[in-house]
Amino acid sequence: MTDAPDLAILLAAAYRTLTERLDAAMEERGIEGMRPLFGFVIRSVAAEEPTITRLAEMLDVTKQSASGLADEAERAGFIERAVVPGDRRSRYLKLTAKGAQVRATALATSGQLERELEAELGAAGLSTMRAGLLAFVTASGDLDRVLARRARLVW
Repeated sequence: MTDAPDLAILLAAAYRTLTERLDAAMEERGIEGMRPLFGFVIRSVAAEEPTITRLAEMLDVTKQSASGLADEAERAGFIERAVVPGDRRSRYLKLTAKGAQVRATALATSGQLERELEAELGAAGLSTMRAGLLAFVTASGDLDRVLARRARLVW
């Protein structure tokens, strides 16, 4: 028997650490109202400016859940709705300047975390870690989402 934490606890703790670092980065830049769930919405909207129906597909949630998340993110000032050209009833979602600032901050924070891990593990160790995570995600069937730089919601 080993005293090492099981993989599930380790991954959960890593995710928590990531969200805390992202929260701190948002706070440092004066970005208010950010919630972890909005990050998934912002990533999806940045990827393709979807309609609510498409956002639901991207996040793997119901249309009602996607609509509620979009409403909250819109009220917080991260996204806005725009008319689909040629269809006055349909709307697509796009990032506001505040949403783009969140996206840039998240990417910069991710880059910083990666540099810190490389300093700790070395380039080969980081590459091995990335390969292991990629294999894990591939086995779960989420590789296409990861390659599209999107992820399903984590509740």
